[in-house]
Amino acid sequence: MVARIPATQRRQDLVAAAFRVMARDGVAAASTRAICNEAGVAQSAFHYCFHTKEDLLRQLTRSVVVEMGSRAPSTTAADLESSLVQAFDHLFSAAAGAPDQQLVLYELTATVLRDPELAELASWQYDQYFGAIDVLLRDLTKRFDFQWALPIDVVARLFTALIDGAILSWLADRNTEQTKEMLGVAAKQLAALAAEPSPLT
Repeated sequence: MVARIPATQRRQDLVAAAFRVMARDGVAAASTRAICNEAGVAQSAFHYCFHTKEDLLRQLTRSVVVEMGSRAPSTTAADLESSLVQAFDHLFSAAAGAPDQQLVLYELTATVLRDPELAELASWQYDQYFGAIDVLLRDLTKRFDFQWALPIDVVARLFTALIDGAILSWLADRNTEQTKEMLGVAAKQLAALAAEPSPLT
């Protein structure tokens, strides 16, 4: 007698299969038939686990973003600029080490933005990014005893835009040397936004 696979495990298997199809062939190629073929299950299993393909896209996007969130940068450098360089390098190295995953995530972001029923996923995704960087920046603020010249949420958005753009351009040309050089410049510019603490009155 063949053991029945729990629905939770089947959902995870289908999400993993969807990711493999997307990484290999692109998001547009990830039909329910292609996903089920990749997972080695009948299409009825898909509809048992997910009401629609959009439900799978929600779970896949959240799974990938949460997994990437586990790579949130931490730094041990002795000054602010070096800490920012270290944080940028950590995030870039993680993305460069899994380029297929990163490309799928960019494709998913563009896909959900075009779907009114899924567009909130993109907002949620970037809120996760901004939040993780906000934590980093507040830690640096406390460690090096300074204030940012701009609101910290604006600096977090700027940091995120810089690393996001760097990774996307790297996916296009795979020029690691220039990407790291650019991120070094970005770290220097961000560090210049540090202001001395206001004197006690």
